[in-house]
This record gives sequence, C-alpha cells and structure tokens, in this order.
Amino acid sequence: MSIFLKKLFNFNKNFIDNSQNKTNKEDKNQYENYIKKYYSKQGYTLWHYKNRDITFVAKRKRQILLIHCCDNQADISVESLKRFQAQRDQFKKNNPIFENYELSLHYIMSGFFLSEEAYKYMEMHKGGITYEVIKSDSNNNWLDSLLLDKKSS
Repeated sequence: MSIFLKKLFNFNKNFIDNSQNKTNKEDKNQYENYIKKYYSKQGYTLWHYKNRDITFVAKRKRQILLIHCCDNQADISVESLKRFQAQRDQFKKNNPIFENYELSLHYIMSGFFLSEEAYKYMEMHKGGITYEVIKSDSNNNWLDSLLLDKKSS
C-alpha cells in the first residue's frame, strides 16, 4: 500500500472514529437532559456534578440522590459500584451541609446493564445503591435498532 493510501486510510479512520465519538457524546448529553427533565417533573432540584461517577445531584426536601446516568451498552461491574460508593463518601466529606439529609446512590440506565455479579452485590447491599431503567425519548435509541420492523413481520 502506498504512503498516500495509508495516510488517506488513517485520515478516514480518524474521521469516522471522531464522528462516532461526537455522536456518542451528543446521545449521552441528550439522555442526561431527558433524565434531568424527568426528575425535575418529580419535584427534584438537579445540578450536574463534575465527577466520573456522579452525573447529577438531585435534591427534594431532605432527600439527596447521587445519580449516575448510563446510556451505553457496557455492563456495570462490581468495581464500578464500589467506585460509586467511594464517590458518595467523598461527596459527604466535601459537602457537610448535607450531613443531615438522606443520601442514596442511584443508577439510571436506558437498558439493563448490570453484570450478574453487580446485581448480586446490589441485592446484598439493599438500600445502598438502587437502579432504575428509563428508556430515552430519543428517536435514535440503540434499543430500537435491535427490534424488528413491525411492517416486515
């Protein structure tokens, strides 16, 4: 393969990778906005929290939810759950104003993405971490692409 073709191939590959990353980021932001509206309608005040595992902090009366939004198809592992718990502990330490609030961890997923081990871990630690599956209102939902077209059946 000539040097020109290699450079052209690498340019196209990088262009495709970057455009897919942009789309994934846009989809993630769209899902997060959907979740923010969903919880706002339930009376929560939400704000983004700049953290790897905590997407939103949601407050209603004396209740605080630390929310992790997950709109990709990657399984959530036990290590992810433990990291999320560590982030909760760090949040408590950094925000003593919330020490008298009921604080809980909440995974929100567009599909059921828990590994079997993570599900068992959650069952053993009931109340510590909860999850909820909320399908996005997006027209570009990955789950829809797996369904058969009703016209063809």
